[in-house]
Amino acid sequence: MVANNYNEDSPSLTEEHAIKAIQDFFYDKPFVIVGSGMSCALDPRFGMPALEEELIQRVLPDPQEPEQLQQWTRVCESLNNGTGLERALDSLTDSALLQKVTCSTGQFVSSIDQEWALQIAKGEATWPAATLFKLLVDTLPEGDPILHVLTPNYDTLIEHTCDTSVIPYTNGFYGGILRRMNWRAVDQSLREPKKAIRRKRLTAEQRLRKHIRLYKVHGSLSYFLHKDSVIENNAWMWTPPRFATRVMVTPGLSKYRKLQHYRRELLKPADEAIERANRFLFLGYGFNDTHLETYIREKLIHQGCGALVVTRDSSPQLESLLNEARNLWFVCKSQSIVAEGTRIGNSKYPESIELPTKRLWDIREFTSTILGG
Repeated sequence: MVANNYNEDSPSLTEEHAIKAIQDFFYDKPFVIVGSGMSCALDPRFGMPALEEELIQRVLPDPQEPEQLQQWTRVCESLNNGTGLERALDSLTDSALLQKVTCSTGQFVSSIDQEWALQIAKGEATWPAATLFKLLVDTLPEGDPILHVLTPNYDTLIEHTCDTSVIPYTNGFYGGILRRMNWRAVDQSLREPKKAIRRKRLTAEQRLRKHIRLYKVHGSLSYFLHKDSVIENNAWMWTPPRFATRVMVTPGLSKYRKLQHYRRELLKPADEAIERANRFLFLGYGFNDTHLETYIREKLIHQGCGALVVTRDSSPQLESLLNEARNLWFVCKSQSIVAEGTRIGNSKYPESIELPTKRLWDIREFTSTILGG
């Protein structure tokens, strides 16, 4: 059981109080962070274990380059010994080998993404968080019509879900087939005429439509470096041309150099949105990405911003955060013998509670139970 920072005089947490507190969380709009758990809820191949196996099989170092062979041998040995992909790739510094990792990652993820994108388009499959996203956007206040969503995922499940569910969204890229980042032009395209009374006169104003701003801080299957610019081209994402380099920040220490290189396109807009946020909703997020969490942790721990984590499996990183963030609620899979049950907790209470008959860590059941969707 987590040794949380709580007031000894606090009453024990009850199911009724927990559900009410989580419902109250949604009275104000949150900044949403979507982790790989939301993609894995649709297909476990979107997770790290499947990618590890793919890279071991597909990445072939140049036999004429001894340094490549040595580095990749160390990576494979680390993975076979149980080291996670993030740490295993820390020792990778050869630029040509890093590009092979990016290409293999892109090919693998895009093949799975294509399968599900087509099923979503045909109505044969639904991304698990689709209903939740629709509810969050539909209930945005007229005066604050933007739902900010950040994801480190490369796949385009969120984008295909928005299109299928008729949820307006933007990732900052503007244009036709080949798009370039231009947030100002995007804002103009999302405006629509609204009638309003000003000084007893009926006037027409241009107001922003309710929409999602999507920050893909590790890049995307549809992002490429083309003619020295980061562009988006959906026509290339599943079968890219040889002259276009994918903009995808793969695990390992090298990602910090890549993130600085693409900071204007990938990180700066997200940083600005995080700065303004005071409430955070984490979906399927494992808290394994230090560079993403440094400032968010600061807001949760030192500024006391409200947060809610909905994920299937807890993690040591999440349990550690629970000891420090005083306004964080979590919903995850039960740790008891009843494996399908739910565990809910908050650092203000000495113990979390177990709901053996509910699966609220499943975002579909969570949405239905908490928000009635």
